[in-house]
Amino acid sequence: MTLLNDSILRNAAGIPVHVNAVVEKLNAYLTIIEYTEVFAEVATHRIHGPRAKWLTVISIHILKFAIHLLLLFKYKQGLHHSPPIPPLNRPKDIPELCKLSTNAGPVTENSPNVEVTFTLKTTGRVMRTLNAAPPLVSRSWQLPKVDEDNCRSVHSSPAKLSGKYLTAEMLHTARPLVHLASMRAFGEFSWKPYLIALGMDLTSLHLLRQKSDFNKKEKQEINRRALSLLLYLLRSPFYDQYSKTRIINMLQGISNRLIGSGLLLRPLIEYIPEWQQQYFYAWSS
Repeated sequence: MTLLNDSILRNAAGIPVHVNAVVEKLNAYLTIIEYTEVFAEVATHRIHGPRAKWLTVISIHILKFAIHLLLLFKYKQGLHHSPPIPPLNRPKDIPELCKLSTNAGPVTENSPNVEVTFTLKTTGRVMRTLNAAPPLVSRSWQLPKVDEDNCRSVHSSPAKLSGKYLTAEMLHTARPLVHLASMRAFGEFSWKPYLIALGMDLTSLHLLRQKSDFNKKEKQEINRRALSLLLYLLRSPFYDQYSKTRIINMLQGISNRLIGSGLLLRPLIEYIPEWQQQYFYAWSS
């Protein structure tokens, strides 16, 4: 629902997610898959059992891997972002979309030399031209102003990946499938799949951090990947053998000492095992 609502707002402002319609559709498909994959897995497990669940998981990750390869090699989209289409930050992004739509809409496409403002000869007052008027839903009395840094970040092309940087992105893209294959080979709770995935993550980050020409959005994605390494504390078998007891004891201690916190923390303690089982072993994040 969030993705659909954001799409409506972007269409109203006249700003596409990507200049290439095919890339936009592929990113939309990836976003939908990421938002619904856990639901599909749980539903399949409840209806058809564990065998069908694992078939669903493998099918989803093969499909995601194929789309990632298409974006990476055919459309040269560089780093994969999670989610591919991020939710709108309404207080910040909606005004920016309106500003960008003022100057990036039909004016630039049909009449690239048309000015967005003009000055009255007698009074010297600066007025907006009719051709530069934004969509009706975002129309205001303010003159169009464009945040140059924001425009550069929105329209900047992704960094080209080759050599070791392409290898690093391939390691990140292939990690979920490699983890599932190693789980099949060594067992679901073996340390080998855990260490293989951790090694692929660390190697990918180490190589990507050596590249200096990433844009702002790509640097944020690399930082997100580095921060996501904390999820290894919640993934089996490390979680089962080390962090589970410590996390639960810490939350229980807080709920016993802090008045009123038990209303929030006790249900959290009860749901942690279910969340850990569903969200922290598929390695898709």
